[in-house]
Amino acid sequence: MKTNRMKKFTPYFYILPTFIILAVVIVIPIIYVIIQSFYTTFANESVFVGLRNYKMAFEDELLLTALKNNLKLFLCVPILTVLSLAIASILYNKIRGWRFYRSVIFIPYILAIPVVGIVFSYLLQYNGVINSILRTIGLENMALDWLGDPNLAFPSVAIVIMWKQIGFGVVLFLARMMSIDKTLYESADVDGATWFQKFMHITVPQTKSIIEFYVIITLIEMLSWVFNFIYVMTAGGPGNKTLVLEYLIYKKAFGGGDFNIAMAISVVLLAIAAILIVIHQIVMRKEEGKNETKKRRNSLPAIDDFTCGRYYLSVIFYDSEFV
Repeated sequence: MKTNRMKKFTPYFYILPTFIILAVVIVIPIIYVIIQSFYTTFANESVFVGLRNYKMAFEDELLLTALKNNLKLFLCVPILTVLSLAIASILYNKIRGWRFYRSVIFIPYILAIPVVGIVFSYLLQYNGVINSILRTIGLENMALDWLGDPNLAFPSVAIVIMWKQIGFGVVLFLARMMSIDKTLYESADVDGATWFQKFMHITVPQTKSIIEFYVIITLIEMLSWVFNFIYVMTAGGPGNKTLVLEYLIYKKAFGGGDFNIAMAISVVLLAIAAILIVIHQIVMRKEEGKNETKKRRNSLPAIDDFTCGRYYLSVIFYDSEFV
Protein backbone atom coordinates (compact mmCIF):
# COMPACT_ATOMS: atom_id res chain seq x y z
CA MET A 1 0.00 0.00 0.00
CA LYS A 2 2.77 2.43 0.93
CA THR A 3 4.58 1.66 -2.30
CA ASN A 4 1.46 2.42 -4.34
CA ARG A 5 0.97 5.70 -2.48
CA MET A 6 4.58 6.68 -3.10
CA LYS A 7 4.18 5.92 -6.82
CA LYS A 8 1.06 8.06 -6.87
CA PHE A 9 2.89 11.10 -5.48
CA THR A 10 6.21 10.54 -7.28
CA PRO A 11 5.36 12.78 -10.28
CA TYR A 12 4.53 15.64 -7.88
CA PHE A 13 7.95 15.33 -6.24
CA TYR A 14 9.60 15.67 -9.64
CA ILE A 15 7.77 18.91 -10.49
CA LEU A 16 8.01 20.34 -6.95
CA PRO A 17 11.34 22.18 -7.62
CA THR A 18 9.75 23.89 -10.63
CA PHE A 19 6.79 25.06 -8.54
CA ILE A 20 9.15 26.38 -5.85
CA ILE A 21 11.15 28.34 -8.44
CA LEU A 22 7.97 29.74 -10.00
CA ALA A 23 6.68 30.74 -6.56
CA VAL A 24 9.90 32.55 -5.65
CA VAL A 25 10.44 34.22 -9.03
CA ILE A 26 6.85 34.98 -10.11
CA VAL A 27 4.09 34.39 -7.57
CA ILE A 28 5.65 36.03 -4.50
CA PRO A 29 6.75 39.19 -6.38
CA ILE A 30 3.25 39.54 -7.88
CA ILE A 31 1.63 39.25 -4.45
CA TYR A 32 4.12 41.78 -3.07
CA VAL A 33 3.35 44.28 -5.87
CA ILE A 34 -0.43 43.90 -5.34
CA ILE A 35 -0.08 44.48 -1.57
CA GLN A 36 2.27 47.46 -1.95
CA SER A 37 -0.08 49.10 -4.46
CA PHE A 38 -2.37 49.85 -1.48
CA TYR A 39 0.43 51.50 0.52
CA THR A 40 2.58 54.60 0.27
CA THR A 41 5.92 55.44 1.81
CA PHE A 42 5.93 58.25 4.38
CA ALA A 43 8.96 59.00 6.58
CA ASN A 44 10.52 55.67 5.57
CA GLU A 45 7.39 53.81 6.71
CA SER A 46 4.69 52.09 4.69
CA VAL A 47 1.25 53.63 5.28
CA PHE A 48 -1.98 52.00 4.10
CA VAL A 49 -3.85 54.37 1.76
CA GLY A 50 -6.41 52.03 0.20
CA LEU A 51 -7.22 52.90 -3.44
CA ARG A 52 -5.46 56.29 -3.34
CA ASN A 53 -2.62 55.13 -5.61
CA TYR A 54 -5.10 53.80 -8.17
CA LYS A 55 -7.08 57.05 -8.05
CA MET A 56 -3.93 59.11 -8.63
CA ALA A 57 -2.85 56.81 -11.44
CA PHE A 58 -6.16 57.08 -13.31
CA GLU A 59 -6.30 60.85 -12.79
CA ASP A 60 -2.96 61.11 -14.58
CA GLU A 61 -3.44 61.72 -18.32
CA LEU A 62 -0.26 59.76 -19.01
CA LEU A 63 -1.98 56.49 -18.00
CA LEU A 64 -4.79 57.07 -20.50
CA THR A 65 -2.23 58.00 -23.18
CA ALA A 66 -0.25 54.82 -22.50
CA LEU A 67 -3.40 52.68 -22.56
CA LYS A 68 -4.45 54.20 -25.90
CA ASN A 69 -1.03 53.49 -27.38
CA ASN A 70 -1.14 49.88 -26.20
CA LEU A 71 -4.60 49.52 -27.74
CA LYS A 72 -3.21 50.95 -30.99
CA LEU A 73 -0.52 48.26 -30.90
CA PHE A 74 -3.32 45.70 -30.70
CA LEU A 75 -4.19 46.72 -34.27
CA CYS A 76 -0.87 45.19 -35.33
CA VAL A 77 -2.16 41.74 -34.33
CA PRO A 78 -4.66 41.17 -37.20
CA ILE A 79 -2.08 42.54 -39.67
CA LEU A 80 0.58 40.16 -38.30
CA THR A 81 -1.85 37.23 -38.36
CA VAL A 82 -2.92 37.74 -41.97
CA LEU A 83 0.64 38.36 -43.23
CA SER A 84 2.04 35.38 -41.29
CA LEU A 85 -0.68 33.08 -42.62
CA ALA A 86 -0.23 34.28 -46.19
CA ILE A 87 3.58 33.93 -46.14
CA ALA A 88 3.35 30.52 -44.45
CA SER A 89 0.85 29.37 -47.07
CA ILE A 90 3.18 30.50 -49.89
CA LEU A 91 6.13 28.70 -48.28
CA TYR A 92 3.96 25.61 -47.73
CA ASN A 93 3.63 25.30 -51.50
CA LYS A 94 7.40 24.71 -51.39
CA ILE A 95 8.49 27.39 -53.79
CA ARG A 96 12.12 27.18 -54.84
CA GLY A 97 14.36 27.98 -51.86
CA TRP A 98 11.48 27.93 -49.37
CA ARG A 99 13.70 26.66 -46.53
CA PHE A 100 16.07 29.58 -47.06
CA TYR A 101 13.21 32.10 -47.04
CA ARG A 102 11.79 30.51 -43.89
CA SER A 103 15.14 30.93 -42.11
CA VAL A 104 15.57 34.52 -43.30
CA ILE A 105 12.08 35.48 -42.11
CA PHE A 106 12.67 33.87 -38.71
CA ILE A 107 16.08 35.52 -38.06
CA PRO A 108 14.64 38.89 -36.86
CA TYR A 109 12.60 37.08 -34.21
CA ILE A 110 15.69 35.60 -32.54
CA LEU A 111 17.60 38.90 -32.51
CA ALA A 112 17.82 40.76 -29.19
CA ILE A 113 15.27 43.58 -28.98
CA PRO A 114 17.82 46.23 -27.88
CA VAL A 115 19.95 45.35 -30.92
CA VAL A 116 16.97 45.73 -33.26
CA GLY A 117 15.97 48.98 -31.56
CA ILE A 118 19.45 50.51 -31.82
CA VAL A 119 19.88 49.49 -35.47
CA PHE A 120 16.52 50.95 -36.51
CA SER A 121 17.14 54.08 -34.45
CA TYR A 122 20.15 54.80 -36.68
CA LEU A 123 18.31 53.78 -39.84
CA LEU A 124 15.28 55.98 -39.12
CA GLN A 125 17.11 59.12 -37.97
CA TYR A 126 16.55 62.28 -40.02
CA ASN A 127 20.13 61.98 -41.29
CA GLY A 128 20.04 58.20 -41.15
CA VAL A 129 20.62 55.56 -43.80
CA ILE A 130 17.04 55.39 -45.11
CA ASN A 131 16.75 59.14 -45.64
CA SER A 132 20.23 59.25 -47.20
CA ILE A 133 19.14 56.63 -49.75
CA LEU A 134 15.92 58.55 -50.46
CA ARG A 135 17.88 61.77 -51.05
CA THR A 136 20.37 59.96 -53.28
CA ILE A 137 17.64 58.61 -55.61
CA GLY A 138 15.91 61.99 -55.80
CA LEU A 139 13.11 61.40 -53.29
CA GLU A 140 14.12 64.12 -50.88
CA ASN A 141 10.48 64.98 -50.15
CA MET A 142 10.07 61.50 -48.63
CA ALA A 143 13.07 61.93 -46.30
CA LEU A 144 11.19 62.49 -43.05
CA ASP A 145 12.01 62.52 -39.36
CA TRP A 146 10.56 59.06 -38.77
CA LEU A 147 11.13 58.95 -34.99
CA GLY A 148 11.09 62.68 -34.26
CA ASP A 149 7.80 63.57 -35.95
CA PRO A 150 4.83 63.09 -33.54
CA ASN A 151 2.70 61.77 -36.41
CA LEU A 152 5.29 59.26 -37.66
CA ALA A 153 7.01 58.02 -34.49
CA PHE A 154 4.33 55.55 -33.38
CA PRO A 155 3.70 53.99 -36.82
CA SER A 156 7.47 53.66 -37.31
CA VAL A 157 7.91 51.82 -34.00
CA ALA A 158 4.88 49.61 -34.76
CA ILE A 159 6.36 48.60 -38.13
CA VAL A 160 9.68 47.69 -36.48
CA ILE A 161 7.83 45.57 -33.89
CA MET A 162 5.89 43.75 -36.63
CA TRP A 163 9.08 43.21 -38.64
CA LYS A 164 10.66 41.47 -35.68
CA GLN A 165 7.58 39.48 -34.67
CA ILE A 166 6.33 38.16 -38.01
CA GLY A 167 8.87 35.30 -38.18
CA PHE A 168 7.34 33.57 -35.15
CA GLY A 169 3.89 33.52 -36.74
CA VAL A 170 5.20 32.25 -40.09
CA VAL A 171 7.10 29.33 -38.52
CA LEU A 172 4.19 28.51 -36.18
CA PHE A 173 1.59 28.42 -38.96
CA LEU A 174 3.93 26.60 -41.35
CA ALA A 175 4.51 23.86 -38.77
CA ARG A 176 0.74 23.37 -38.44
CA MET A 177 0.21 23.35 -42.20
CA MET A 178 2.78 20.57 -42.56
CA SER A 179 0.46 18.32 -40.53
CA ILE A 180 -2.69 19.02 -42.60
CA ASP A 181 -3.98 16.01 -44.54
CA LYS A 182 -2.66 16.52 -48.08
CA THR A 183 -5.64 14.69 -49.58
CA LEU A 184 -7.73 17.79 -48.82
CA TYR A 185 -5.54 19.90 -51.09
CA GLU A 186 -5.37 17.14 -53.70
CA SER A 187 -9.17 16.92 -53.75
CA ALA A 188 -9.38 20.68 -54.09
CA ASP A 189 -6.96 20.60 -57.04
CA VAL A 190 -9.06 17.92 -58.74
CA ASP A 191 -12.13 20.12 -58.29
CA GLY A 192 -10.29 23.11 -59.80
CA ALA A 193 -10.02 25.21 -56.65
CA THR A 194 -7.86 28.33 -56.79
CA TRP A 195 -5.05 29.08 -54.31
CA PHE A 196 -7.27 31.60 -52.52
CA GLN A 197 -10.16 29.12 -52.23
CA LYS A 198 -7.84 26.48 -50.77
CA PHE A 199 -6.41 29.08 -48.40
CA MET A 200 -9.81 30.24 -47.13
CA HIS A 201 -11.60 26.87 -46.99
CA ILE A 202 -8.80 24.48 -46.01
CA THR A 203 -5.79 26.31 -44.58
CA VAL A 204 -7.64 28.78 -42.36
CA PRO A 205 -10.13 26.27 -40.84
CA GLN A 206 -7.38 23.70 -40.28
CA THR A 207 -5.16 26.25 -38.51
CA LYS A 208 -7.98 27.88 -36.52
CA SER A 209 -6.78 26.73 -33.09
CA ILE A 210 -3.22 27.90 -33.83
CA ILE A 211 -4.55 31.25 -35.08
CA GLU A 212 -6.47 31.74 -31.83
CA PHE A 213 -3.39 30.84 -29.79
CA TYR A 214 -1.20 33.20 -31.83
CA VAL A 215 -3.64 36.11 -31.55
CA ILE A 216 -3.89 35.88 -27.75
CA ILE A 217 -0.13 35.45 -27.27
CA THR A 218 0.61 38.38 -29.59
CA LEU A 219 -1.94 40.59 -27.82
CA ILE A 220 -0.20 39.86 -24.51
CA GLU A 221 3.17 40.64 -26.10
CA MET A 222 1.89 43.95 -27.47
CA LEU A 223 0.77 44.77 -23.95
CA SER A 224 3.80 43.70 -21.93
CA TRP A 225 6.69 43.08 -24.31
CA VAL A 226 7.41 46.39 -26.08
CA PHE A 227 9.33 48.22 -23.32
CA ASN A 228 12.77 47.66 -24.88
CA PHE A 229 11.65 49.04 -28.26
CA ILE A 230 10.29 52.22 -26.66
CA TYR A 231 13.23 52.62 -24.27
CA VAL A 232 15.85 52.31 -27.01
CA MET A 233 14.12 54.01 -29.95
CA THR A 234 12.00 56.90 -28.60
CA ALA A 235 11.98 56.96 -24.76
CA GLY A 236 8.21 57.47 -24.99
CA GLY A 237 8.53 60.58 -27.14
CA PRO A 238 8.07 62.77 -28.96
CA GLY A 239 5.46 64.33 -26.67
CA ASN A 240 4.51 60.94 -25.16
CA LYS A 241 3.26 59.79 -28.58
CA THR A 242 4.92 56.38 -28.12
CA LEU A 243 4.39 56.05 -24.36
CA VAL A 244 3.16 52.57 -23.33
CA LEU A 245 2.21 51.08 -19.96
CA GLU A 246 5.54 49.34 -19.39
CA TYR A 247 7.54 52.50 -20.02
CA LEU A 248 5.14 54.54 -17.88
CA ILE A 249 5.74 52.15 -14.97
CA TYR A 250 9.50 52.55 -15.43
CA LYS A 251 9.14 56.34 -15.69
CA LYS A 252 7.02 56.60 -12.54
CA ALA A 253 9.25 54.31 -10.47
CA PHE A 254 12.74 55.34 -11.53
CA GLY A 255 12.09 58.75 -13.04
CA GLY A 256 9.69 60.22 -10.51
CA GLY A 257 10.27 57.99 -7.49
CA ASP A 258 6.54 57.11 -7.24
CA PHE A 259 7.11 53.41 -6.64
CA ASN A 260 3.68 52.75 -5.13
CA ILE A 261 1.84 54.43 -8.01
CA ALA A 262 4.05 52.46 -10.40
CA MET A 263 2.96 49.29 -8.59
CA ALA A 264 -0.70 50.31 -8.97
CA ILE A 265 -0.18 50.72 -12.73
CA SER A 266 1.61 47.35 -12.75
CA VAL A 267 -1.48 45.75 -11.21
CA VAL A 268 -3.63 47.33 -13.95
CA LEU A 269 -1.27 45.87 -16.56
CA LEU A 270 -1.37 42.50 -14.80
CA ALA A 271 -5.19 42.56 -14.72
CA ILE A 272 -5.43 43.22 -18.49
CA ALA A 273 -2.94 40.41 -19.20
CA ALA A 274 -4.90 38.08 -16.87
CA ILE A 275 -8.13 38.83 -18.76
CA LEU A 276 -6.43 37.93 -22.06
CA ILE A 277 -5.09 34.70 -20.54
CA VAL A 278 -8.58 33.76 -19.26
CA ILE A 279 -10.02 34.42 -22.74
CA HIS A 280 -7.30 32.21 -24.20
CA GLN A 281 -8.15 29.39 -21.77
CA ILE A 282 -11.86 29.64 -22.59
CA VAL A 283 -11.16 29.52 -26.33
CA MET A 284 -8.80 26.55 -25.94
CA ARG A 285 -11.34 24.61 -23.84
CA LYS A 286 -14.01 25.20 -26.48
CA GLU A 287 -11.62 23.90 -29.13
CA GLU A 288 -10.85 20.84 -27.02
CA GLY A 289 -14.58 20.21 -26.65
CA LYS A 290 -15.06 20.46 -30.41
CA ASN A 291 -12.16 18.08 -31.00
CA GLU A 292 -13.67 15.54 -28.61
CA THR A 293 -16.98 15.79 -30.46
CA LYS A 294 -15.20 15.22 -33.78
CA LYS A 295 -13.40 12.19 -32.36
CA ARG A 296 -16.72 10.68 -31.26
CA ARG A 297 -18.21 11.33 -34.68
CA ASN A 298 -15.20 9.79 -36.40
CA SER A 299 -15.65 6.63 -34.33
CA LEU A 300 -18.98 6.01 -36.10
CA PRO A 301 -19.09 4.04 -39.37
CA ALA A 302 -18.56 6.40 -42.29
CA ILE A 303 -17.36 6.53 -45.86
CA ASP A 304 -13.63 6.92 -46.40
CA ASP A 305 -11.90 10.26 -45.73
CA PHE A 306 -11.07 10.89 -49.39
CA THR A 307 -14.71 10.61 -50.46
CA CYS A 308 -15.80 12.80 -47.53
CA GLY A 309 -13.20 15.35 -48.49
CA ARG A 310 -14.34 15.37 -52.14
CA TYR A 311 -17.94 15.91 -51.06
CA TYR A 312 -17.04 18.66 -48.57
CA LEU A 313 -14.85 20.53 -51.04
CA SER A 314 -17.42 20.20 -53.83
CA VAL A 315 -20.01 21.83 -51.60
CA ILE A 316 -17.60 24.63 -50.62
CA PHE A 317 -16.25 25.47 -54.06
CA TYR A 318 -19.24 24.77 -56.27
CA ASP A 319 -22.23 24.60 -53.93
CA SER A 320 -23.45 21.67 -56.03
CA GLU A 321 -24.39 18.09 -55.42
CA PHE A 322 -21.64 15.50 -55.18
CA VAL A 323 -21.50 13.23 -58.20
